[in-house]
Amino acid sequence: MNSEIVRAGVLIGSFLLVGGIPLLFVVEPGTGEHVITLFTVLIGVIFLVALGVAVRLSQR
Repeated sequence: MNSEIVRAGVLIGSFLLVGGIPLLFVVEPGTGEHVITLFTVLIGVIFLVALGVAVRLSQR
């Protein structure tokens, strides 16, 4: 897998996590903003895990 693609993917996933995790502590639970922030963090985690799996599979 191209290293530039991996680098861009890690940057995107990190941006989602760095922006979302602190907001989970600031936003009031039970509101729409909290739900959207939670989904953003989950998408970031899933994205980074999928990227890691893709890199591991491409190295074989």
